[in-house]
Amino acid sequence: MGKIETKREKTLRLLTERLNGIRDLSFNQISVLTGYSRRQIIRLNNELNEKDIDEILTHGNTDRKPSNTATNIELEFIKEYKNQYPVISIAQFMDFYHEEIIWNKEMRNTVKNNNLKERSYSFFKKLYKNENWITPINHRPFDKKKEAHPLREPSPRIGMLVMIDGTPHDWFSNGQKFSLHLAVDDATGKVLAGWFTKEESQLGYCYMLRILVKKWGIPLAFYSDKHTILKSPKDGSLTQFGRMCDELGIEMIFANTPQAKGKVERMNGTIQNRLLNDIKRHKIKSYDKLNMWFNSHYANYLNRKFSYKAKELEEDFVSIGETDLTTILCLKAKRKILDGNVVSINNNYYMPIDEDNNPVTFYLGSEVEVWQDIFNGKIRIFKDKIIYNTKLIPGHIRDNDKIKQLKINNQKEMEQALIERDKKMKEKLK
Repeated sequence: MGKIETKREKTLRLLTERLNGIRDLSFNQISVLTGYSRRQIIRLNNELNEKDIDEILTHGNTDRKPSNTATNIELEFIKEYKNQYPVISIAQFMDFYHEEIIWNKEMRNTVKNNNLKERSYSFFKKLYKNENWITPINHRPFDKKKEAHPLREPSPRIGMLVMIDGTPHDWFSNGQKFSLHLAVDDATGKVLAGWFTKEESQLGYCYMLRILVKKWGIPLAFYSDKHTILKSPKDGSLTQFGRMCDELGIEMIFANTPQAKGKVERMNGTIQNRLLNDIKRHKIKSYDKLNMWFNSHYANYLNRKFSYKAKELEEDFVSIGETDLTTILCLKAKRKILDGNVVSINNNYYMPIDEDNNPVTFYLGSEVEVWQDIFNGKIRIFKDKIIYNTKLIPGHIRDNDKIKQLKINNQKEMEQALIERDKKMKEKLK
């Protein structure tokens, strides 16, 4: 029969599991499970930030080492493992160590042969200090003089409000920044979708939006900054992305300060601190693979660690059902039918065709709506509630080389004209 766990040992074990993110327990819940008062639990929790469980249990009354003290073999193994990640936070390194080594079934023999054990945050914190290891996270001291931004109550239901933001970062540590377009649920802190592009762009937000509505459904509202992709700087009217959201039934709410959308800003910071090492850990080599992996795996991984339950069980996401997203996630513009039964867009001409690729004739000057697919550039024409495919008319494709040559020729002609003008002015002055 195994040793019976004392009340103090059980309390410390539960606090350690809470600290390591293994179990989501409040101090009040631990109090009910152990019989300790909330004040005692908070005191023990504070001690765990400085000491290991065995150090607390021995009360410092004896000189003998606790049975759980790390051996030299274990310490050397951890140091060797740490060499893979020169700059990594304490919390993330603890996660990696437990996930890849301690809890990994394929590493059982390695764990046994090196006497490896599950270790607390305080253990790694002390090890970081002793070894002078670098952590990228430096917590700034609290400034009492600085005015605190009032906290906003989170939404009660998932899908009621989704915060979106674009943040540039050098994700592959190669000197090239890409922007992550991120969607975070306000009620739960869940990462819903993300997409990386070279810069904050309409295309990046559209990829994020498509993943979001397919995976989760349509939220009631987006909360964002006033980036020109999201809100017109001239008159505040809807941009193309704003129009897409409007057609989906998503309300756009704009924040006046970065602090107002602090939840998505904090998640951006968390991802910036963690993702670089996770990219290295999972051997991600390109942004194409990163985009797929982020949405299929990494968002779920982050949510298991950092998300929390909403106040209410009911969801506000609305299923897209049979909605054809290609009719919404596209650039829409008014055009008139030109001579030759074509429309002009992007310096090219397109003719409407039917399902059998035969031309569809419209009256000259008729107004139509041109739809350009945001993802593949496909051009369609919408008129009288019917969508027509189009055919690119040969001979009207813009030749960039010729345009470049024309510019050069025009520049030379301009320079020659100025020379001749100056020549005539000099002759008059004589």
